[in-house]
Amino acid sequence: MLTPWSRAAGYAALVTLPSWLWGALVVQVGVGFSPSDLGIGMIAGGGLLFPPLAVAVLTVVRKALPALSRWRTATIDVSVYAFLVLVCAVLGGVWGGSGLAESVDWAFVMMTVALLDLQFVMAMGLSAWGYDRLVPTAPSGRVIRT
Repeated sequence: MLTPWSRAAGYAALVTLPSWLWGALVVQVGVGFSPSDLGIGMIAGGGLLFPPLAVAVLTVVRKALPALSRWRTATIDVSVYAFLVLVCAVLGGVWGGSGLAESVDWAFVMMTVALLDLQFVMAMGLSAWGYDRLVPTAPSGRVIRT
């Protein structure tokens, strides 16, 4: 059974947005936040590129792959999420004027920070929690029509 687009998109937003906001908040509190950081400083590190890209890619992944078990789905989705964090951080660094080598180094530092500030753990928990949105269920004896 395939997941409808609306459920896949809602699930992707549920996994991506709170965990990304948590990671951004922890990083901003750790380095000191000022309103001027919302410009190029926020984009560097893939800040504003990541959420729409992650929601789009996770929606396509959930639409393309069959619904597996709760934790298998969470593992796949968090792996995709982590890969997108890495790619967006590299792209943000290169776009911000850093060289490719420095951008890749910075991207792995940001992935380590995401591990330490529990951003990936939060994404996994949200994925497991939102799994029921992917798999339609009904009381026994009823048929679900999609």
